[in-house]
Amino acid sequence: MQLRESAQQMTGQVGGISANKKPLLSLKPDYVLKPLYTDHRGLRELIFYEAMVAASRTTQHYAAFLRPKTEETSRMAWIDTLAVALSILWQDPVVMEQEAKLKEAWRKVKKEADALDKLSKFTASYYGVIGQKRFDSKFEFGIHEDAHLLLQDITSNFVKPCVIDLKMGSQSYEPDATVEKRTREYSKYPQQALFGFRIVGMRYHEPSHPDADEFGFVLVGKEYGRTLTTRDQLLEAFRIFFTAGMRSRPNPHDSSANLLELAESPVEDRKIRTKTIANLLQLLRGLRRWFDENESTFRFFASSVLLVFEGDLTKTKGSDLGRASLKMIDFGRVRRADAATDESKSDEGYRKGLRTLHGLLLDLLDEDKEKSGPTLESNGR
Repeated sequence: MQLRESAQQMTGQVGGISANKKPLLSLKPDYVLKPLYTDHRGLRELIFYEAMVAASRTTQHYAAFLRPKTEETSRMAWIDTLAVALSILWQDPVVMEQEAKLKEAWRKVKKEADALDKLSKFTASYYGVIGQKRFDSKFEFGIHEDAHLLLQDITSNFVKPCVIDLKMGSQSYEPDATVEKRTREYSKYPQQALFGFRIVGMRYHEPSHPDADEFGFVLVGKEYGRTLTTRDQLLEAFRIFFTAGMRSRPNPHDSSANLLELAESPVEDRKIRTKTIANLLQLLRGLRRWFDENESTFRFFASSVLLVFEGDLTKTKGSDLGRASLKMIDFGRVRRADAATDESKSDEGYRKGLRTLHGLLLDLLDEDKEKSGPTLESNGR
């Protein structure tokens, strides 16, 4: 609990903010403490992270299972192995059936482990649980009210991190949700069925903005995202996010304008962070490829994708140019695809959101091509 006591409420939390929710906590040097729900969502999220940690080990165990026994195998184990091998050789029906079932079970485990292992690159690193020493019988699912996931702070490598939280999927409720739950979630943003995601918050660095805080950040809540009813409005939201603090110079070779003056220009006059978007597109393609290759493995409901980039223009030079991050978060409603209660076994809703996001980012790059002169980002400003 000492770690928990030394943590502080995260500044500028994006998404997941409401009166009845516990805040994220920040822990030096680069950790986040995420409160676990005490219901099934907390247990499922904890299991999901633990499964990702165990995924590589499972792959190793699977390989060992399929390999022939080595000389280190005990004499009794060798005899058992020989007996099974002879039974298979003689086509013993009982042994053959059990052997087939066991190998099929291992193949399913291997497939799931491979999927989780590859997915881990798109999630924050997980280091365990704080405030949960053992199963707590006072709570239905055993999750203590003080339990927190210890995760990597994916914004810690940025000086002025700009973050947008996208609630992914064409629906934010599970297939077996009650009618009341379905109606409530759908009413929040009917267009989510069309776009495949909704913006639940964003934070960008623009000191000249009238709503900027003492650190120069503008925090936009979930209410704004619900007002975006058309694709053009959604594109405008991303345009605002990726042009914060930027603008087009009248003369590409004129370096006399200061950053404050440049930031006061209208959004439509600003240059776009093309390198940042290009880097995010590369990450996005990797995530889309994962869903294409593992479409019948998992389904994600009410899960989010965080996009992060550096908002400090003075830091976007050299290798830091366009530095960005894309991570999946919130796994309290993940389920195996074969456990779905509806007809679909693939996560088409999530994939739709990824396609929409991919198209919007490409549109922003196309817009930039129509404008002349390099961006401030490409100038390292």
